[in-house]
Amino acid sequence: MKWFNKNQVEDERIVHMKNKIYKEVYVLIMSICMVSTIVKSFMMEDWKSSLLELVIVVSGGLYFSVRSIFLGIYSDEVEVHDSRSKISLKTRNLLWSIGIVAFVALFIGIRNAILYSDGSWSKGLLNFFLISSVTLLMSAPIFVVGNLIIHKLANKASQKMSGKDPLDE
Repeated sequence: MKWFNKNQVEDERIVHMKNKIYKEVYVLIMSICMVSTIVKSFMMEDWKSSLLELVIVVSGGLYFSVRSIFLGIYSDEVEVHDSRSKISLKTRNLLWSIGIVAFVALFIGIRNAILYSDGSWSKGLLNFFLISSVTLLMSAPIFVVGNLIIHKLANKASQKMSGKDPLDE
């Protein structure tokens, strides 16, 4: 971060290694928050106990996304990914969004089957299938279409910001 030392020259290797460490710390913090949220959701019925962890995960991802768009990095990342990979970034994001929705639907189904089945296997199984399928059918189209729209708008905004880059001139 260059908040205080603006004119200091640093070795690229050291900066690269620091960035690698920051990335590892970010992934570690996000993983701990997600595990904490999952454990709390099974142990407590009140979802408000894991609100801080959810805020940390969402705000971290949101900050990273917005920052990369306003720096013009997002469109460059899309270009590089699409030229190197067989699957475009748009398709990859679509597959990830379907996977996340399926995971959330299964998670909600299992959680509700465990917490609200009253000890009966048949009622628990019925709860699981009913809640999982309804969650999947309701949230999948919204999440997938939203993800595609966000990708399109983010790529467009990032290309616009990348065009204003003074280093390219």
